[in-house]
Amino acid sequence: MSRWAVLLALGALACDSGPHALAREGGAETEPEPLPWFGGPDYYGDWPRGFPTSTSFFPIGVWMQNPMNAERFAEVGVNHFLGLWEGPTDEQLATARAERMPVVCEQQGVWEASLSEPGIQGWLQSDGPDNAQELEDGSYGPCISPMQTQARYANMVAGDASRPVWLLLGQGVATPDWVGRGECTGRTEDYPQYAASADILVNYTYPLANQNPLELVAVGIQKLNEYAGWQKPVIADIEASSIRGLPRPTPHELRAEVWMSLIHGAAGVSYFCHRMEPLNETDCLDDPETAAALARLNREITELAPVLNTVSYGLEPRSANPAVPVRAVLKRAGAVRYVFAAGLANASTTATFAVAGLVGGARVEVIGEGREVTAGDGAFEDEFAAYDVHLYRLTLP
Repeated sequence: MSRWAVLLALGALACDSGPHALAREGGAETEPEPLPWFGGPDYYGDWPRGFPTSTSFFPIGVWMQNPMNAERFAEVGVNHFLGLWEGPTDEQLATARAERMPVVCEQQGVWEASLSEPGIQGWLQSDGPDNAQELEDGSYGPCISPMQTQARYANMVAGDASRPVWLLLGQGVATPDWVGRGECTGRTEDYPQYAASADILVNYTYPLANQNPLELVAVGIQKLNEYAGWQKPVIADIEASSIRGLPRPTPHELRAEVWMSLIHGAAGVSYFCHRMEPLNETDCLDDPETAAALARLNREITELAPVLNTVSYGLEPRSANPAVPVRAVLKRAGAVRYVFAAGLANASTTATFAVAGLVGGARVEVIGEGREVTAGDGAFEDEFAAYDVHLYRLTLP
């Protein structure tokens, strides 16, 4: 089933399982253990024409846009285009080059004549092979087998090994019984094999568009990382528009989906900005509130890129409300500690974070909120409204 068919379908089944815990609960005074990790920007060094290896770079993309809109997307912090409609064409590549917008595209069109094009930073497999595939008569056949995607991957690498190959996978990652996979529904054993079919993986769930809870994005990122053995970057593709005429994500919901994904191991983000009925590919930019929210959010991510591009350490905050899990990771930068945390339910709670070496009375900055909280001995606490995200910075003595 194509991406477009999926988005035009009726709502999908909800998933009632929450994201896996990142670490055991507790207030241990010892430093937490590092979490599994693909290795950060050094990973991209295997491809001389791929992404930069600088720790200041963090992937922020947008799905299937016209390069004529590259300047508008760059203004809100997007640093690459993922997919070129029926491309690449000479015109698309020339426009992207003029706008200094790198692209990831399929090996079709003028790709063979464009191998020296520095703006092409990756190759894209066909979208959503795990979904039921639309046939010429409008009906749907089975998913594309992992064996086929692996063979296609090998052919793409043979065509050009200087750029990584990307693969996008759908809601079945997060929801094993999702009907959009057709006769492949429930075949979770396919996913480790799909994960072996590319160098960079992407997952999309679009919970609001499918009337699912927001935390489904975290489930998908966690599971796809596990299917890949935490050996490859997994990018979170986030809904940022009124996809089927349903309410668009609010700025609060958009930030929640992005940070829930990052906390669960996403190595980058990409946005789906189309409205499907009626079709408008720049819907997320044409709504002023959403465009402003994207600019703020992407600026926040870019400023924190050197921190995001380091290994995470597991934390499991104590939530005063058992119905509201709060998930968090800890990052280290010398004596500075960062704690990135999100509430994974549409309800409020108070969360307590244990940080080894934290002394009573220490001030903990809440990044971007213009406030601080005061720590007790070895821990601090904070309030979380529904789907709140809080980012903390503190310095140990």
